[in-house]
Amino acid sequence: MYRPIGRSARKLLSVMTAAATCVTLAGVAGATASSAAVVCQAWQALRVSGADGQQYVIRNKPSINHNDQGMCLSNPGGRAAFTVTRSPGWAPSAKVRAYPYIGTGCFEGACPAGDAGVMERAGSLGNFTVNWATVTPRRSGVWNASLDLWLGPHVGAGNSEVMIWLRYSKPPWWEGLYPTVKIDGAKWYVVPHTTSPGYYYISFRRATPVAAAKLQISPFMAAAERFGVVRKSWLLWSVQAGFEIWSGGKGLAITKFSVTQ
Repeated sequence: MYRPIGRSARKLLSVMTAAATCVTLAGVAGATASSAAVVCQAWQALRVSGADGQQYVIRNKPSINHNDQGMCLSNPGGRAAFTVTRSPGWAPSAKVRAYPYIGTGCFEGACPAGDAGVMERAGSLGNFTVNWATVTPRRSGVWNASLDLWLGPHVGAGNSEVMIWLRYSKPPWWEGLYPTVKIDGAKWYVVPHTTSPGYYYISFRRATPVAAAKLQISPFMAAAERFGVVRKSWLLWSVQAGFEIWSGGKGLAITKFSVTQ
């Protein structure tokens, strides 16, 4: 869970994002164009295309708590996929170390090719669907595999953050403590989080973890609205699929990602 940061930091990030075009090729000198692109710089962004030609952005997104000890992502062949090849840190931490992701929309200076595209409103998502698949090796640390959805009255205004957890590495301490909803034939625990005034956070955590899903987003938005976290008029301006990493993380991967409307 991350909040968009201030203007001065955003200016710095735009410079760092521009440097993302200088992507290092894995392996020794003379690596071919088919080699996997590797991003190791914090906040570095890599533009990729999905199988349907839709444009996405992969982001080496560190924690805003400055406890990311250095993370690397590998992108095979320019596809809509990535693998964490170097962990952001192994020591236990109460704060999230990093959230590497692939997604749509513009977030802190990084956009897919062709910019953000058309933004949908929370109350008018129709068949807006996210399809993604993950790989989560055993003993890969402490993490969750999730969607991170950002909404607000304007593009870039992160008034509301809605997360959808597919899988997690630790026992679900939230069972029995929070209400549940049924969406897409599955039970989800609805877990809120205390935020600053005017900001909202809620997560939907699948009671039975899975490695992949094809989810319509509108039922989650309707539930979030009932819980007072989202307004129908707000724009869904960024959709990100990735991993919240507290410790470890090497080997975690998104193997497929697409957004259709």
